[in-house]
Amino acid sequence: MWSVLIGIQKKNRKQRRLRFKTSSRNTEGPKMYTTLMSELGLRETTNVIWNSNASCCDWVYKLVMLIYRMNVNVVRSFRACGMRSTVGLMFALMLFSFILRLKNDQAGMQNRIGLLFQIVNGPTYFGIMNAVDLFPTLRDLFYRESMDGLYHPALFVLSYFLHVIPFTFFTSLLFGGLGYWGVGFYPDVVRSLYFTAVFFILMIQGETVAVMLLGLISDPVLANGVISLIMSMSITVGSGFIRNFQALHPIFELLSYGSMHRYASSCLSANEFWRTQPNVQ
Repeated sequence: MWSVLIGIQKKNRKQRRLRFKTSSRNTEGPKMYTTLMSELGLRETTNVIWNSNASCCDWVYKLVMLIYRMNVNVVRSFRACGMRSTVGLMFALMLFSFILRLKNDQAGMQNRIGLLFQIVNGPTYFGIMNAVDLFPTLRDLFYRESMDGLYHPALFVLSYFLHVIPFTFFTSLLFGGLGYWGVGFYPDVVRSLYFTAVFFILMIQGETVAVMLLGLISDPVLANGVISLIMSMSITVGSGFIRNFQALHPIFELLSYGSMHRYASSCLSANEFWRTQPNVQ
């Protein structure tokens, strides 16, 4: 869909550019025309620089510049930087304020199951929240720049996720530090790393689905509703916390294998309860 839109936009751009060149030559003279075209970056050499058949070095340069620009825009916005960097910390503080410290009795086991469900549920929506709030602005900028043929859509999507990964990794570490050790899950360094990795993957998965749908749906509010509905179905059917897999209808059980939450809940449950001896009366 993006390729069709970009093709139409490039065609319209060529027509406008031809009319601009003709009017500039007829009215301003060659010197003024050359100066104006140079200031606007519409010199003939730009067609070679931003050609789709450019060398690998040009593609790497464009990728680095796109990532740098996205990082600068996020750092300049206190709200955007706070959303991307501290959402995991805020979630961990919320869980800590309700549970304080897990115990190894029956109530502690029930609290663990509830916490695991929230941890499977929360990161996906954090990724969706970040994408719905921050991606539409970058998407609109991409549409405008694609009219000039500056870069390929795949390069834009790749640069966006390379820009997102460091922030997601940082907030996952914050959540893993406080959410795992502060609340009192099984005290093991390797298990805490698995715990943090699952949180990181779920956030990336939620943001990936949101970016895909925002590329198809221009309205962020409508896209947010569709994404939330899809994720709610995935969590309900695939997590296994609400309904046991053996009790599901065969069709829903088959669909659950395509849900990331099925594997995330299995990993977190095995990570917490493997070789654990609860003191249950």
